[in-house]
Amino acid sequence: MRKITSAAMAGISAAALLAVGASSAQAAEDIPSDYSGEALADHVAIEDIPGDAVTAEDQKLVKAPNPMLRSAAGSTAIGSFSYSIGGATFNVPTGCFLTHSIKGSGKKIDRQITGVDCVGPAVLATRFCNTRLEYHYADTAGKTYKIVRGPLNTTCKTGTVPVYKTGKRTLPKYGKACAQLFVNGKRRAVQCHFITK
Repeated sequence: MRKITSAAMAGISAAALLAVGASSAQAAEDIPSDYSGEALADHVAIEDIPGDAVTAEDQKLVKAPNPMLRSAAGSTAIGSFSYSIGGATFNVPTGCFLTHSIKGSGKKIDRQITGVDCVGPAVLATRFCNTRLEYHYADTAGKTYKIVRGPLNTTCKTGTVPVYKTGKRTLPKYGKACAQLFVNGKRRAVQCHFITK
């Protein structure tokens, strides 16, 4: 009898996890990103770009940790934090990573792909709601002159954030290109690549 009860409970637990894995966060129409602590240029341009279609190969590029060699790629550990939505508190433990892959040469970018992935117990323990991935471009003095915002993801996801991909662009300045993760409007992780001659 114990085996049947355990199996039934496991089935209920798995079904419950799947049911809540894609619930809505009931967000406002838009949640502004908090740019406090970031050095912004006098006339920073903010552009909303929904992103390009993401392929299965793109998804593999941002799985963490991923030792594959690429044009430029890196992962940054997301520190543990808590946030609240509508009276519910969500805890994000350690074990999740922001991965940013960029392909190009000099100021010419062919594509950028960014995603969030969790490993170990964090895969099931982490709920990401009201997320947005953004690209921030800074000059050699460290001042951000352009921000490209991905769509606000109001659906809650367990252990991941939808991958964001943009295509070709030519930057007007050398400096750095950074991927940033915002959860419920607050910056939670940054991963950068230097753009040099």
